[in-house]
Amino acid sequence: MITLTTDQIKLAEQLLITVKKREPIVEYKELGDRVSPPIHHRQVPRNIGVVSELCFQLGLPFLSAKVVTKGVNEAGAGFYKLCTEYFPEAKKLTPKEVFSEELKKIRECTEWYKLADYLHINIDLPRPTSKNDSPPSIRILPMNSREEFPEMSIEDVQKNYFLGNLIDNREGLYYFRKTGMNATEGCLVLFQFDNLIIASANLQNIEKYDSPIEGQYYGAYKFDINTVRIFQPITIAELNKIDSSLTRFSQSKQEINVSYWPEIDSLIKRKQMTLMAEELPAQESPKLKEGAKKQVLVNSYERNYKARQQCIDHYGCHCSVCGFDFAKFYGDEFEGKIHVHHLRALSEVNEEYEVDPIIDLRPVCPNCHLALHSKVGDKPYTIEELKEKIYRN
Repeated sequence: MITLTTDQIKLAEQLLITVKKREPIVEYKELGDRVSPPIHHRQVPRNIGVVSELCFQLGLPFLSAKVVTKGVNEAGAGFYKLCTEYFPEAKKLTPKEVFSEELKKIRECTEWYKLADYLHINIDLPRPTSKNDSPPSIRILPMNSREEFPEMSIEDVQKNYFLGNLIDNREGLYYFRKTGMNATEGCLVLFQFDNLIIASANLQNIEKYDSPIEGQYYGAYKFDINTVRIFQPITIAELNKIDSSLTRFSQSKQEINVSYWPEIDSLIKRKQMTLMAEELPAQESPKLKEGAKKQVLVNSYERNYKARQQCIDHYGCHCSVCGFDFAKFYGDEFEGKIHVHHLRALSEVNEEYEVDPIIDLRPVCPNCHLALHSKVGDKPYTIEELKEKIYRN
């Protein structure tokens, strides 16, 4: 087996990152600049050729196909020479055809973890799962928000229904009015509410009734109550990054290719954010004093998912005070981790208040969030005041 140099391992790591992020191609100079210290672009082709030779030995496609010449958007002549050297039959194809075929193989390959493991590169790539770990199928189940959950917010449905009624009162039974979806035991169900995925659970079985229950329900999905999960809502754009065939939500019961299970599972885990103590609802923090309950009230506004997401979409997912970015510091799995701070003073907030995500909210890191609310009195520090303290120190 080929042994790579330090520079070649660094280039291989950056190429694996393009696989993980689904970047279609990268230019020679750009790839060299991503390595620390940078590698001159003239040295990149020879080194990535060796990486591709190792890929061949591991039974993987030639990863160097992703690296292209600036302005041409195709792999260089050395790539075609490499391919025809290992696969003489490739000479029947044009360089462009060989390039396109190899890119397709790279996209479809699910074993890139082999290269990462061999080179001891710590990167989260999809791995094969056992039959017991992977669900037999993944389905999206649209919920009837108008008839079943009228005037209920996402937070209400998650807390009161999924973590309350479904588990405590219905023992995992989710009733449906007409025909149910065609799914098997163990199927992972993603619950669609208000054009967002807000919860998931594993299906145990589907019950059909000869006569409707409550005069309207002809069957029920029986879910394993131990698998019920709620999380920050998942958008269609986030699912599209995993499965490009999903372009919009609908009222039909859509299916996601089960081969995307590792990415779906990883996305759900990333969305299950741990709340800090001051973000918990008042009833979950019985020892809090009255002043702290006001703080919790503000955080309940901040945790409105639509408002939170609109704020982040507008300002970006970095701290408005210090600029801290979780993903850049800790890695891609921390993408989207950020607190959202309410600019309005506590005394100005009342039950009739409607938050404006752009005017009233700002993304901040946990440290700066704590600092903002550390000012004595009802009013927090302003973002500008805190910035001045940072720059002054």
